Amino acid sequence: MSLKAEASKGVLWVAVERFGQQILQAVIFIILARLLTPEDFGLIAMLMIFFAIAQSFIDSGMGQALIREKEITDQDRSTVFWFNLLLSVAFYGLLYIGAPWIAEFYSRPELVDLTRVMGLAVIFFGVAIVQRSEMTQQLEFKKQAYAQVPAVVIAGIVSITMAYMDFGVWSLVAQYLLVAACSSIALWILQPANIRFYFYRDSFFRLFGFGYKLLFSGLIDTIFKHIYKLIIGKFFVASTLGFYTQAKKIQDLASRNVVGIIQKVSYPLLVKVSDDEERLKKNYRNVLQLSSFVIFPLMLVIILFAEPLLVYVLGEKWASATPFLMILCLSGLLYHIHAINLNILMVINRSDLILKLEFIKKINVSIAIIIGLKFGIYGLLAGQVVSSYVALFINTWYTARFLDYSISEQCSDVLKVLVLSIPMITVLIILSYFYPVHSLFMLIGYLLLSGIVYIVGNLLYRTEIVNLVLEMAAPFLPKKIKTILDV
Repeated sequence: MSLKAEASKGVLWVAVERFGQQILQAVIFIILARLLTPEDFGLIAMLMIFFAIAQSFIDSGMGQALIREKEITDQDRSTVFWFNLLLSVAFYGLLYIGAPWIAEFYSRPELVDLTRVMGLAVIFFGVAIVQRSEMTQQLEFKKQAYAQVPAVVIAGIVSITMAYMDFGVWSLVAQYLLVAACSSIALWILQPANIRFYFYRDSFFRLFGFGYKLLFSGLIDTIFKHIYKLIIGKFFVASTLGFYTQAKKIQDLASRNVVGIIQKVSYPLLVKVSDDEERLKKNYRNVLQLSSFVIFPLMLVIILFAEPLLVYVLGEKWASATPFLMILCLSGLLYHIHAINLNILMVINRSDLILKLEFIKKINVSIAIIIGLKFGIYGLLAGQVVSSYVALFINTWYTARFLDYSISEQCSDVLKVLVLSIPMITVLIILSYFYPVHSLFMLIGYLLLSGIVYIVGNLLYRTEIVNLVLEMAAPFLPKKIKTILDV
């Protein structure tokens, strides 16, 4: 099977897993958002940085190291499993002991019990790292979808039921725990692993030799990815954090999840051609343009319809999150570019540079936070956007160096894709000016219209990237449609 065919198949099943899960979670979230308060969501958001840090240590880069292996042995599986299990239990112990200090930091006593119960998810996630890595290495994304989607459904049903029964914030705790537990159990059922009761030092040093750099870079990235929640939770009321968290969740659905799909599929495929610089550059360029083709219109539409999206989908109590969402989407517009640039550094086995870049970029983020906080919540958000654009330049510099793919070339390729969204946005701005959105049905109509205008406009003007998208989609299109589109 060709790389392009493998990529098409992989994208389909990663999309089913990621967006199937996210769409289900979005539906669940909409229901929970109407039943619970912004403060409930804010309380959970206060804790996420601690669980995210624990998860970074548990993965410890060993998962990515396994994916790079040509053949994963039982010694590798056993070593990674026992190492991660030990870390999982250790971090749960730290969270349990540290819960009172976390509660004191935020001045919210209820966080003690919330931390100790939610912390169990750390162990559930840790025991299935081997399965997740091996499935990714083998491009078995269908199995991951079979494990993750049912877990989301079960967790959603339970959490919604609890919310109806006035369990409040504990509904969200149950959802988080059940997703972790059910998905891990399903992964073990679908992909049993022969785990020996032994720790192999050779396997550990070989895998950790690559993975420890990713551990530290991933840890730094995780801390700073959640640092805004920590700061907002500390200096502002819980409801403000709730607004920020849900605006970020919507932005991530349209940007980070698309990037996550493309990264998950492209990483093992690009590794296969990493010895051929010309082919690697060509495939990387395709990945960059393909992700831009999807993310640009999504971000622009969300910015345009931010307020009606929040008001008519989540309810009036979330209207205050509108400026949060619009500002965050300006950051999400180009997030995929520097994220995919980092992917290339892993492909060419330069995890040392990823760590170096993380230090440089986080200094940049720290400066933005210090300055932005002086201007309140919106100054903090504006600083986040500015720092993300600086990070973009830093990331692309190394790709330009190693792939002979200059920053100007990358900008040119990306701008060509951005231009494709202009007709759609022009039509939407004109229509919404004369006919503003005043109901959920109008919002749905405008969203459908945006998709139609974007697709039709690009089919009429067949650029190189449009032809690439059609070629990727061809295996899943009916023969009549392929004949009409000439693919």
